[in-house]
Amino acid sequence: MAEEGCLMERRTCTGCHRRLLLRQMASDGKRGKSAVCAVCAADKRRMRDPLPPIQRDPVQVHINNTFNLWHGPVSRAPLRIAA
Repeated sequence: MAEEGCLMERRTCTGCHRRLLLRQMASDGKRGKSAVCAVCAADKRRMRDPLPPIQRDPVQVHINNTFNLWHGPVSRAPLRIAA
């Protein structure tokens, strides 16, 4: 009996086209549930919001510079010539 109720509460997400339970759809506030699932709504929000700038870590910069001085520039030559 509980399975029959779940089948009636399914909707198709307009973003990913999956059949999901009604509780998995994103809330639209007073208007009820939106046409996209919560995962697609979060993806849209992430794509819209810019990423914060990366803070420079002076210790990591020093490590990178030391590594590059020790190992030299990276060569684009294939590894066959080393064999």
